[in-house]
Amino acid sequence: MFEQVKAEKEVFGNGENLLVCGSVMKLPDEIRALAGKAQCVYVDPPFMTGEKFMRRRPYGEKGWKTGTPAPRYPAYEDRYTSEKQYLRLLRRVISVAKTLLNDTGVFYLHLDWRMSAPARLMCDREFGKTRFLNEIIWSYESGGRAKKYFSRKHDVILLYAKSKDYFFDLTRVPLARGDGKRNHMARGRDEQGRLFSYITSNGKEYRYYDDEPVYPGDVWNDISHLQQRDPERTGYATQKPLKLLERLLLPVTNPGDLVVDLCCGSGTALEAAQKLDCRFAGLDLNPEAVAITLSRLKPENLTVLCPCGGKAELLAENEENRFRMDGLEVSHPAFPARTTPLDNLESWETGTLEDGVFRADQCFRRSYRYPELQQLLKTEKPVSAIMTTDAAGIRRAFEIK
Repeated sequence: MFEQVKAEKEVFGNGENLLVCGSVMKLPDEIRALAGKAQCVYVDPPFMTGEKFMRRRPYGEKGWKTGTPAPRYPAYEDRYTSEKQYLRLLRRVISVAKTLLNDTGVFYLHLDWRMSAPARLMCDREFGKTRFLNEIIWSYESGGRAKKYFSRKHDVILLYAKSKDYFFDLTRVPLARGDGKRNHMARGRDEQGRLFSYITSNGKEYRYYDDEPVYPGDVWNDISHLQQRDPERTGYATQKPLKLLERLLLPVTNPGDLVVDLCCGSGTALEAAQKLDCRFAGLDLNPEAVAITLSRLKPENLTVLCPCGGKAELLAENEENRFRMDGLEVSHPAFPARTTPLDNLESWETGTLEDGVFRADQCFRRSYRYPELQQLLKTEKPVSAIMTTDAAGIRRAFEIK
């Protein structure tokens, strides 16, 4: 028999990385404790669009196999009573970011045309004008075209350093030279047969070989906006591509460095950090964002601090070290009219529960690669509880009684 209980902390492995549900305006102690330790802070805050954003998530085995059903759920509201209220949020984000950085660290602030200008002035005041490094323009193609002005198809990413001793290695993000690009330079071939372009200035010849890499400038148009059917998409509104975050993090971090995202949303920055063997900490106000981010991360060495959701009935059986999952009896207004307990469930973990802390042992998560729920989990350690995440992204803990 299983009884639903409260568990606001979940630990995988040694728990050194953090995923926290909370607000940057009232900074959780776990994030505050990272002051002076972060090599990189990346923040992609709301853009003050005035919109209410939704997210889509596949429901059940069929949803993960075919893309439908995929109910719509609220994601976040990008609405503020005034510009002053929004700027108060930006000021807080910038101030916290500086506090978290170590002396070699850098700060990325990702915005668009709406608020990038006042944000740069704020960063100049907080970090100092001499610590400004770049205003990166990420140019992309997406749906819709303006008729009364030039289409606004780019984001602005500001880059600032904590000190003059900041770390940055551009050679970590080489690009292949584009084929067929024309410019004013003459062409040549050396004695080894290598093709190059060249220009002569003040009597000196400068050669640029075709087989040597080039490096990004501050205008990036080679990284695509995520399209609707991109397999990387989580359904979370305003999700950024993993390739973009990898390019941002690679030149400014080393394996083992700490990356912090104060508005982690769908979790792209944290996935990129984990992929690059960095430690990471993510913060978001919405429990659903925490659930989606968690679904993208390897369940290794991670602490999740997030409140559990409403009532549900767990259908499961346990026998020694074997657990059979038969689903979750729960309702949600966005779920399809016909539901099944198995389809209601997106992921589940077995583990132990003590003093409100769930320590995970084994876990399974649905994905496009594994759409069918794994109903049997074998455990190597004594198990006393199960943590579930339903198709709406709501987490719940159940203890064996």
